[in-house]
Amino acid sequence: MKDLVCKVIKNQKVGPYTYLMELEFPYTEELKPGHFLMIRAWDGLDPLSRRAFAVADKRKDSVSIYYDVVGRGTGLMAKLKEGDSIRVLGPLGKKLFPMEGQKHLLLGGGIGLSGLSLLAMELKNLGKDVFVCYGARNSKGLSMKGWLEESGLSYRIFTDDGSEGEKGSVLNALKDFGKDWVVHACGPMGMLKALQRMSEGRKVYLSLEAPMACGWGVCLGCVVRSKEGKFLRVCFDGPVFEAGEVML
Repeated sequence: MKDLVCKVIKNQKVGPYTYLMELEFPYTEELKPGHFLMIRAWDGLDPLSRRAFAVADKRKDSVSIYYDVVGRGTGLMAKLKEGDSIRVLGPLGKKLFPMEGQKHLLLGGGIGLSGLSLLAMELKNLGKDVFVCYGARNSKGLSMKGWLEESGLSYRIFTDDGSEGEKGSVLNALKDFGKDWVVHACGPMGMLKALQRMSEGRKVYLSLEAPMACGWGVCLGCVVRSKEGKFLRVCFDGPVFEAGEVML
């Protein structure tokens, strides 16, 4: 874990409320699929805490994240320009995506696809079979479609209202993939809960998102309950959990 001051290389709007930010980051060899960063893009105490973002991609000396503008913190991030400096804490996360198995099905809902994109490319580079299902409420929410088109990966698009791709949830695709496919998912909590109910007999891994202030297990703001009744910290004990491991 490093606490760095990083320069903004790019901060590009890629959707109605979604941005792609590329940052200088000298320790990309340490970044693995499932890792996240805690970012502070403002001075002062308003907002008080950093914001957590999945590592969506990495290059030799830089890292990329996607974020939706939903509040004051991300609103301030959207104002950053090339050359501006921000504080970055990472890489964070202890339990990451497993890479075992030959066939991998990735289910991304909305901005949740950014929690799977690095995994997709790492699996592809290892010669694995990778298929991505990407969904959103409507076509306006498909902010990572451009990345998907350029990735060289096999994929299907879903929208709840049928405005683009297939109508319905990405979970509809499960019936078309045998139980020999390892499933990785990141997206809205309702989607992940539904996937839990459908996961019997499958290897299913969920990358969870939760409000967090610290990112390394101290503040206890991101706990989820395990099936055994224990409390697990998403930031430290996760963020990736087996579907049967947690109660959502």
